[in-house]
Amino acid sequence: MTTITILLSIALNGSASELPGDCCEFPILIESNVTTYNTTGLTTSEYDLFSECSLMGILQSDIWFEYIAPEDGVVAVTTCDQSSFDTSLIVYESNLLGCDDLEYLACSGDAPGDDDCQLYHSAADFSVTEGRTYLIRVGGWVEDSFGPGTLTIKFDDQTTTTYCPADITEDRQIDGQDLTILLGEWGGSDPIADLNDDGLVDGEDLTQLLGEWGPCPIQGSWEVLVNSPVAPYLHHDDIAVIGDTIWICNVSGQIFKSLDAGETWEQVADKPGTSFRTIDFIDELRGVVGNLGPGSWVGHTTDVTPLYMTDDGGRSWNKVPTESIEGDLPDGICGIDWVDENTIHGAGRYAGKAYFVTSTDGGATWTTRDLTQDFVTFVDTWFENPLHGYITGTNRNGRASLVETLDGGLTWNTRITNQSGHYWKMGFANDSFGYAVCSGGTDGDKWVRTTDGGTTWNEVTFIDNFHANGIGFLNDDVGWIGGYPAHTLQTSNGGLTWEPIQIDLIYGDVINKFLKVDESTMYAVGNRVYRYANDDAGLRRARQAESFRNDLCSVRAITRGETTTITYNVPEDGHVRMNIFIRGSLIEDRPVDRFQLAGSYTIEWPTPKGSPELFVSIEVGDHRKWTRFEPAPLID
Repeated sequence: MTTITILLSIALNGSASELPGDCCEFPILIESNVTTYNTTGLTTSEYDLFSECSLMGILQSDIWFEYIAPEDGVVAVTTCDQSSFDTSLIVYESNLLGCDDLEYLACSGDAPGDDDCQLYHSAADFSVTEGRTYLIRVGGWVEDSFGPGTLTIKFDDQTTTTYCPADITEDRQIDGQDLTILLGEWGGSDPIADLNDDGLVDGEDLTQLLGEWGPCPIQGSWEVLVNSPVAPYLHHDDIAVIGDTIWICNVSGQIFKSLDAGETWEQVADKPGTSFRTIDFIDELRGVVGNLGPGSWVGHTTDVTPLYMTDDGGRSWNKVPTESIEGDLPDGICGIDWVDENTIHGAGRYAGKAYFVTSTDGGATWTTRDLTQDFVTFVDTWFENPLHGYITGTNRNGRASLVETLDGGLTWNTRITNQSGHYWKMGFANDSFGYAVCSGGTDGDKWVRTTDGGTTWNEVTFIDNFHANGIGFLNDDVGWIGGYPAHTLQTSNGGLTWEPIQIDLIYGDVINKFLKVDESTMYAVGNRVYRYANDDAGLRRARQAESFRNDLCSVRAITRGETTTITYNVPEDGHVRMNIFIRGSLIEDRPVDRFQLAGSYTIEWPTPKGSPELFVSIEVGDHRKWTRFEPAPLID
């Protein structure tokens, strides 16, 4: 910040606060990697709260920091501190006019849960240019969120890629060329060859290089299919891909189709009262979709038909007649797998009875099996062939269960179980490596895997306080877990470690399903549709060039005893839908579902006694926002 800018600010606005960092004009200069601070007694800035992140607070008693980039690179910033408070942060670039010309760069509401941090800390990264000035603004989630904290800065000059540090030549191969460079720098401190960043190129660096020998695990990157439909409620639910044709469905009764690998989309089904949860196609014409049915976690569902089919590529969908179903009519279907020309297997439902459904004549007739004597929840299905496959769910003891059949569903055996609420999505990356993710419960920070084709399974911890939904692996090393909060976890070492990435910077990822289509390509469906593929840019974060401002839409819920006050802003005239839900997207209520004019609104909602942590979302047009309920500020 220049002296002229400071004097001009004082002349225009009066004297500045005596507390360091209390205003934009007098930030605290970051001179080391770790800076301690205390926001007690600081004022709350009147700057715009615009940000692209979910779960952003009000930046109560915010504090300002100044960072001058030493060179080009990427800066990672975090407020991780076990003894600190619930934070949010926004990063700006300071241009010629200083605080009167701030350029928004990045933000963070709630970062992934970490046992070493407070319950809700913030973390973001942003690109910097040598010599430029950047302002980091940290504040509290609500009025009583203030106090001591720690700001940690890490600078990365990007001379190596995050997931392939031994690739010195950046050609995605760790080979003799990289070894030659490392040996040439032996005994020195060149950061290019100092792979472990200890200031010396030595045997430890050589060991790391040799251990990573071969192709880099991550060869591609994720991109947002920017024209894909925005989820009407948190996330779309399932995806099917054949060549360049893509279908997605959601619990609002909609199905969309793309014929050009996601460039353009057409809505091919709109059935209010139906909750499409799972979809699959055997070819470009014949497909099947499962409906959750009434009484599930989606309260607006009235359609009792569990299955629909199409023979024209999804342009029309026909109910599977009840007379063609032998056995009890299932409450709903959560997972479906069209295995071969004649065989279709499905299961469901979550928040309902546990049924297995199967067809051996391409959907002309069906047989159901009621397995509720042993199981209370079925979620996902995966079949290798008509006889061998798996279902994820929960058993009668309330334990997550992964069950296997070797005879097409006549008998089932539990392969692994634990204390999570249920196993959610599952799959196989190849013949030997399979996986499923836990959701909720004591073991909600686990995922399970097999490396011998399903003969044995074991569980592995990923990251605490991350509510998982989707999981997918491209191969034995590279994989992802999606869920809440709005980012995605990525691994390049078979799940030994995970790092957060965010694909969709406007709406957040909230990925429910990953789908591998070949050895280098994955699709994912969440708030929009995403594709991972090889490209010439290497690992990068997809940043879409959209001018759309989702911050124009806002919602906040303050709980006082038995009543919650919900205030929200409607950015444009349109149909507004508000959902109140708990983790896992279980809908508690839909208090607003009607046309409203643009403007600000307030409603009072009766808070259920003993309810778990609640969230509220609103949608209108292309605008989507969600946040968690806040307790009312304490009054002295």
